[in-house]
Amino acid sequence: MTDPIPTGCEPIDELLGGGFERGGVTQVYGPPAAGKSNLVLSAAVEAATAGRFSLYIDTEGLSVDRMEQLVSAHPDADLDEIASRIIVTEALTFEEQREAVQDASEFAGKVDLIVLDSATGFYRLERTEQEEGEALRSVARQITHLLSLARKHDIAVGFTNQVYTDPDSETASALGGHTLDHWSAVILRLDRFRGGNRRATLEKHHAREAGGTAQFRITGDGLDGAGPGP
Repeated sequence: MTDPIPTGCEPIDELLGGGFERGGVTQVYGPPAAGKSNLVLSAAVEAATAGRFSLYIDTEGLSVDRMEQLVSAHPDADLDEIASRIIVTEALTFEEQREAVQDASEFAGKVDLIVLDSATGFYRLERTEQEEGEALRSVARQITHLLSLARKHDIAVGFTNQVYTDPDSETASALGGHTLDHWSAVILRLDRFRGGNRRATLEKHHAREAGGTAQFRITGDGLDGAGPGP
């Protein structure tokens, strides 16, 4: 297994043992504006600046301006060259998302990173229109397909996930619960606090102790370490 794909955020890379692992799936979940899309996009930019290619399946509306900001953190990088190494597939419906994930097979031998941002945005809508169980099974099939590509081609896969709040316990958990957790080798939760500070918590990792945290901030040109505490 070769080196992981750095996220571009030093504290998070230290927490993960170098970045997104190859040969498995990393789940990044958290509430809105916690930094999920920023983190996976930053990883794609980091891969591109190292001469590697990424497939970015976008269901959230990728910010080209934000990508330009992340590239600007690398003074020697050419924006057009970096952008050419990030293959963006836009999905506007749950069915388009499913098709894009299936089509990832065509790129798996050419890329070092596959991003699905997000896996569950359309699932929220889909489960109100059809049986919730079938919608979840569809997402699970997508993740297992990406996992099979990660294992076969020794690439890294990262997907973002949203949260739901249990009305009884009032605790926030990842959408999809144990089903998506089972197929994730690494689970990273992001939270946002007052003042713009954010925290990453390592909830699952096959080779590192769970429970570790890292503080970070989202800046104009990347993700940087923050002071201790929320």
